[in-house]
Amino acid sequence: MRGLPELLSGPYPVGYDLLTGYAPSILALPEVYPLTLGWLWSSLSIFVLWFFWKISQMDLFLFLKIAGPVFYGLFVCSFYYLLSKGIRWDRRKSFLTALVFLLQPAVLRLGWDQLRLMLGFVFLFVLLAKTECNIVSGAGKKPILVAALSVLLVMSQQLTAVIFFAVAIFQLAKFRFESRRDLSRVWIVIFPSMIIFMLQLYLSYFVNLGYNPHYMPIELPFGTGLFAFTDYFLGDPRFIDGNYFTVLAYVANLSLYVVVPLIPLAVKGFFKDRVFTPMLAWLLVASYSVIVFPWFAFSYFWFWLFLLPIPLTVYAAHALKKKGFLPNERLSRKALTGFALLGVIGVAYSSSVITVGYPFAYTYMPSGLVETCVEFEEIPDVKEAFAWVNSNIPEGSVLVVPENLQGFASMYSRSDIRILIAPPLVNLNQVSELIAKDNSTIYAVYFTDKVTESFVIDFLLRFGKLGIYTMHL
Repeated sequence: MRGLPELLSGPYPVGYDLLTGYAPSILALPEVYPLTLGWLWSSLSIFVLWFFWKISQMDLFLFLKIAGPVFYGLFVCSFYYLLSKGIRWDRRKSFLTALVFLLQPAVLRLGWDQLRLMLGFVFLFVLLAKTECNIVSGAGKKPILVAALSVLLVMSQQLTAVIFFAVAIFQLAKFRFESRRDLSRVWIVIFPSMIIFMLQLYLSYFVNLGYNPHYMPIELPFGTGLFAFTDYFLGDPRFIDGNYFTVLAYVANLSLYVVVPLIPLAVKGFFKDRVFTPMLAWLLVASYSVIVFPWFAFSYFWFWLFLLPIPLTVYAAHALKKKGFLPNERLSRKALTGFALLGVIGVAYSSSVITVGYPFAYTYMPSGLVETCVEFEEIPDVKEAFAWVNSNIPEGSVLVVPENLQGFASMYSRSDIRILIAPPLVNLNQVSELIAKDNSTIYAVYFTDKVTESFVIDFLLRFGKLGIYTMHL
């Protein structure tokens, strides 16, 4: 299913982060400057991809077109493994649940470009399966395995690490309350992963290591002063106008895609357990704190929301089993019709035959999977624009690019040019107000519909939808 959009996208991989983050990061190694834009301390997937790319000797874009479906397959297979070994569902129920899981547009969206996240969940699901969803008991019986997998998932992606610690702390507290037994051995087993995670947070948020002068972001403030929380009216350009109803509209519309279709069955199939209950509780809080108090809410609410289908799919499948839609023998006509309908939706979304995007959800969820950070037909214009920049602007110049062009800037611009990366959804006129005024001339490669010429911005040249500009600050 995840491979279908790659067959339709020509020579370039689908996925926003594939061209903005993964390709330039892999290409730059052993230099790590592209990773300083948020990935440096949880970059295991980048090094894994770089290792296999070097071995394969393949074209990088072709390699990433293969890597996306492979990571998605591992993600879904590890989910199946968790169901069959972790909570001991029979193979048929586990397989059908995994099938429902992989066909959902919200889950396919994760597979679109979140390779780091999927790798982290592969390690998390395998850990939970190997311990039969009992981290406390597993740490005693298989300490090396639990310690190794917990370290690997922390090094893969920090959101996955937070979910692991939420589940682990819940189990430790529950076990301590019920048995009053000493848990020091369990703490010792997960201590390495905790130390690495805390070090990641400290280095990411409290130590300014500086950016490579070739490649720097123009940052918006979080606005709260605390690393895990964001004032969305200051730190997110979507809500910069301070309108609470805009926040509500974004969250509600995204929830219609991701959560609402699963809720009726998930409510009927809900059961208390040691993994999915604390996972669901954490994800609900992290996803919807933004509508309770957007001035001080958990960061990255949209990512947390996209992870809600994991526990909700398990509960929904449990309800279907109780209602007889997932029998041990042949599937009923209603069940077959349901799977066929979900399959049509999944194929149509993967192939972009149907589009599901609309304004309040599109910035988080593509309308179809045959998309990347720019339109595929625009990529030759992007390359020509950077070729012109390399040939014509002075040595040591500063060049501003929007976030969706940062990967191309890293791969195709001269090494002496300083790249400034604008925040998403910010036009060039707003960027000119964010940059320090030092009486210098700054160049920009920007989409023309995001620029209004003014006394500080001059148009130079056009390549398709892209323009070359100078800013006199």
